[in-house]
Amino acid sequence: DYYHTTGIWQRIARHPMFENVSLAVITLNAVWISIDLDFNAAATILQAPLIFQIADNSFCLFFVLELLVRFCAFRRKRDCLRDTWFVFDSGLAALMVLETWAIPMALLT
Repeated sequence: DYYHTTGIWQRIARHPMFENVSLAVITLNAVWISIDLDFNAAATILQAPLIFQIADNSFCLFFVLELLVRFCAFRRKRDCLRDTWFVFDSGLAALMVLETWAIPMALLT
């Protein structure tokens, strides 16, 4: 276990509600991806209907904040690289940030 033993961040990251909410959002995101594939014909988020933009940005923000909470809970920050789930989730979140925020910003310039 790489988390601090005291402090607010480790308390949040270890709390069963944090895990349950995260799992629920992951499930909702999987369902949303199927809805997006079926009903959103836009090539980029910038061209998508507003509901798709709101949903994609909300999921992206949630996953980034979840990672931030978990990162802050680590006693030694470098230990995040030893936590395989954290590394995996970081990769997924990075791809989501790229698709949802970075590429659309680059397209605007």
